Amino acid sequence: MKSYSTLEEDDGDGLDSLLDTMTNVVGILVMVLIATQLGVKDAVDRIAQSEKGSQESVQMLEQQYISNQALQQQLEERFKDINSESTRQVELVKLRQQLENTTSNLQAAKTESQLLSVKLKEQRKAAATIVAAMESQKKEKEQLSKEISKNLEEEARLKALLSDYQGKPIAGTESLTLPNPRSVPEGAKQFTLLCKTNKIYPLFFNEQDRTFTRKAIEAIVQQRQLFRGPELGVNHEVLLPLVNRKPPTSEYFVTNLTRSGIYPRISFTPRATRGIALKEVLGTKSRFSEFLDSFDRNSFYMRFFVYPDSYEIYMAARKAADKRAILAGWEPQDDDWVYTTHLGGSLLFGPKPPPAKPNPNPPSPRPAPKLID
Repeated sequence: MKSYSTLEEDDGDGLDSLLDTMTNVVGILVMVLIATQLGVKDAVDRIAQSEKGSQESVQMLEQQYISNQALQQQLEERFKDINSESTRQVELVKLRQQLENTTSNLQAAKTESQLLSVKLKEQRKAAATIVAAMESQKKEKEQLSKEISKNLEEEARLKALLSDYQGKPIAGTESLTLPNPRSVPEGAKQFTLLCKTNKIYPLFFNEQDRTFTRKAIEAIVQQRQLFRGPELGVNHEVLLPLVNRKPPTSEYFVTNLTRSGIYPRISFTPRATRGIALKEVLGTKSRFSEFLDSFDRNSFYMRFFVYPDSYEIYMAARKAADKRAILAGWEPQDDDWVYTTHLGGSLLFGPKPPPAKPNPNPPSPRPAPKLID
């Protein structure tokens, strides 16, 4: 049996050993705690970093997703454009084909139209020829009808004349000679006679009458200020109505101012109620016979302008003139012909023509006009 002191020593050693053990345990626990704290901190840091990285990754993924969506939308739009472009290409091909077909059809239509136009022109020309022929036949028919009526009237008139002669001998049938112009004697002047409606209309109009008429017209131009300068001349649109409102009238004619280009002319229209009738021409003591007897055949020659309805009276007047050795000539005219003569003077309806260039080779003298037959 151990002693008390020995037990006491054993107890002290045991406590020290226990204390050391506890210290070691505490140290280990502290180290474990420290290690644990460090591990937790690292873990926390790692987790934090991991979460931070995950958030960034999520954001990146979201951005990438958005970008991919935009790209997908762009691709879809592009695909639509490609599809539209393809559709347009197909439509363009179709339109080109239609255009070619239309152009071909138009060309064919144009060719056909040209052919039709040529045919129409030919048909119109033929129709115009037919219409002209019909008009000509119509005019001839009307003319024949008029001639028949006139012949009937003439027959009645001649029968009346025959009854007036009371058995006097009548000259044989006269023949009408065609104009055979010869030169006018030197110095002889023309005296004009119109044969219309089977009447004679002697035109008494000399240079004094021309001068008087011109001065009267020039006075109107000056009074109304109708001269518009050398480039325009006299305003004929105003002058002609003014002069012709009350035209001068002589025994046999109505006188009017007319225009031929830039030149004023005087026209003479026979008065229907006047004129020398056939009976007076045939009479030996008529006024016309006295006129022929006093005619100055040394200074004048007669020129007859004969309308289609007045050959009979021309032949009678010409025979009377030939008996008195009066030189004469004649010229047939149409129904719508009007006798005109120049006004004279410097009055023009437009700019004055430039002077003619001098001819280095002057022509030979003009022969006298052939106006008598």
